[in-house]
Amino acid sequence: MKERLTLILSIVFYLLCNLRLTTTPMASLKATLWWIAYMAPFYAGISLIVIIFLQAVAGGKKLPWERRLRIFLAVGMISGFVMSVWANMGLDLWKHLGITLASYPPGSSL
Repeated sequence: MKERLTLILSIVFYLLCNLRLTTTPMASLKATLWWIAYMAPFYAGISLIVIIFLQAVAGGKKLPWERRLRIFLAVGMISGFVMSVWANMGLDLWKHLGITLASYPPGSSL
């Protein structure tokens, strides 16, 4: 029961760290969902590298699915928080990295 509660709280905190606030609640929901969909492959890739490293250190023993999910959530929380702080400081992360995005989210002018 305690493990399920902490997992649910981790998911809520993951969503909070990846929250993208805009002018209206609906626009914020769309921006947040777009951001999560856009960044999830990056979070999954970093998580996969961490999981492979942990399994190699543990002698090849597979991690349970819940532990894998927690690693994914932790990577997403840390990355989402850092990028939120970066964006709220008025810095354009993508421009700083030399990446140009067509629009954020697609079809909008936010």
